[in-house]
Amino acid sequence: MVESRPSHRLPRNSVPPASNLSRRTTGKRVKQRHRKSFLLIALNLAIVLVVGGGTAAYAALSQTVTLTVDGKSDTIRTFGGTVGDLLDAHGVTVRPGDRLSKTQASTLADGDTIDVAYAKPVKLTVDGRVTEHTVYDRTVAQALETLDVPATADAYVSAKRTAKLPRTGTALVVSSPKALTVVADGDKKTVTTATPTVAGVLEEAGVALDSDDEVKPAVDAYVTPDDKLKVVRIKKVTRTETVKLKFKTTVREDPDALKGETTVVTAGKNGKAREKVELVYADGKLRKRVVISSDPVSKPVNEVVSRGTSTTPPDSVWDKIAQCESGGNWSINTGNGYYGGLQFSAATWRSVGGPGLPHESSREVQIKYAKILQARSGWGQWGCAGARFN
Repeated sequence: MVESRPSHRLPRNSVPPASNLSRRTTGKRVKQRHRKSFLLIALNLAIVLVVGGGTAAYAALSQTVTLTVDGKSDTIRTFGGTVGDLLDAHGVTVRPGDRLSKTQASTLADGDTIDVAYAKPVKLTVDGRVTEHTVYDRTVAQALETLDVPATADAYVSAKRTAKLPRTGTALVVSSPKALTVVADGDKKTVTTATPTVAGVLEEAGVALDSDDEVKPAVDAYVTPDDKLKVVRIKKVTRTETVKLKFKTTVREDPDALKGETTVVTAGKNGKAREKVELVYADGKLRKRVVISSDPVSKPVNEVVSRGTSTTPPDSVWDKIAQCESGGNWSINTGNGYYGGLQFSAATWRSVGGPGLPHESSREVQIKYAKILQARSGWGQWGCAGARFN
């Protein structure tokens, strides 16, 4: 029996082998890939052409300018048409007083340099002398040079020389070494220092201060060349003292008494009070006594004095006696040991309290003491007493 073999011939409508199908598909894909590559190259070429043309246009329309703001410079490519546009685009605000190399309305041109210098207020104190300025410098060192301040290496400067000056303003203190005199606690010394304030100089001199102490110039003042700093030590002591309350004198006018006559109606008497006081001592010497409170222990008794105002006696009794005794001459001194209009002896005059000698006193005073003598010894003291009845 003959064994049959499988046939390798395929039917007409059968599918070709897989290997033949792959070859055909691959060929189509290659053609598509070539087509895509061409399109991509063309697109890239178009982009390059567009970019190349844009760069040329950008270069043609923009300007390269140098912008310097407060001493700091930048090179800028801009499309801005004016200086103001450029400043706005970079956040630069120009204030009154600032310096601008071109007006804000100026048109920008390629290669322009725009310089903005900020105005900066400076309160300058140099060795105690205060002045005010406006500078356009960037740093403290530049400002000191502009203001011609000789700030040597050993001088005190309140800020670092490299510090940037703010637009809002600043205070600068410069103090050169100087010889100063310090007087305190009975001692006098000379201190050479660049310290700018009185407080600093005293600290450097080893002088400690109490809150009550007085300092001239004031502790917060700036020192000037050849200043003399004086410290007065103030000490306050509170204590209780018993003090005298002096009586007051009240004078009453008496029209019935002769002018010059005074009579004590009520004798005065001092009182006492207990006072709480604050005693203020300056360098050990009492400067002021301040009464904090006062409690009376005994009240004073005020004195009352009667003072005559009449220039004419109420009657002419004494004039009548004087006319008989001395011819009415109240200033007579005959040398016979009797004096004045009423012819007092010196001894009798003194016995009634008369001052000096009778003839040296006025008519009114002689009558005053004559009344005292008459009240004590009667009218018999005058040989002319009878003349009072004439």
